[in-house]
Amino acid sequence: MKNYDKRWKWFVYGPIAAVILILVISLIFLIHGKIYSAKISMLIAPSIAEVKIGDMVFNSHGDKMIQPGEYAVEVSADGFETKTGRLVAKADETVELNLYLEPNTDATLNWYDEHAEDALVVGEIQNAEMMKKTAELLKKQPVLSKLPLTVEYFSDNYANYIKYIISYTLDDSKAGFHLIMKDYTGEGVGAAIKKLNELGMDTVGLEFEYENLENQTLRAKAK
Repeated sequence: MKNYDKRWKWFVYGPIAAVILILVISLIFLIHGKIYSAKISMLIAPSIAEVKIGDMVFNSHGDKMIQPGEYAVEVSADGFETKTGRLVAKADETVELNLYLEPNTDATLNWYDEHAEDALVVGEIQNAEMMKKTAELLKKQPVLSKLPLTVEYFSDNYANYIKYIISYTLDDSKAGFHLIMKDYTGEGVGAAIKKLNELGMDTVGLEFEYENLENQTLRAKAK
């Protein structure tokens, strides 16, 4: 009879206890998710670097969940220059922390040449920085999306294929870029600028690098 009572109680109260346990666990995850609702996506080189974000210490790449707030950041590694800064982490948003440290000792001088994986990370970071800067420039000067601009035609006797090319490179000037013009047509820089104006670019105050290649040809007529 006693065994029957025990089995009956377990049959009745067991599922209830399981439901309560599931609810408690779910509540814990919910609270944790609300508290640690900001995400930091880290891409750091070298791989031996230590990343301090507030009182937290990380030593790997990937995504880290933290509480929303403003944090002091320090990234350091033996033989490399330490970088410091601040970041603001917001709830339900991702902030990127992508950086690489410069070697500052003889022992680490060739680190990125000798550690291929870290070199790949540096390349990825540099590429991301370039893409971000390019996106900012395209927002200011949408016509850049149409460059490089190539104006091309055959010469009068159809013997040579000639053209001028307009492209741009990023730099640290106030404008953020400068235009490069290689002229094989002999029409001059004015013709190239006119083409840019026709595309909608305001060329006033921009820096130009012009090269007159009138007497040179790019290639013979295509067969």
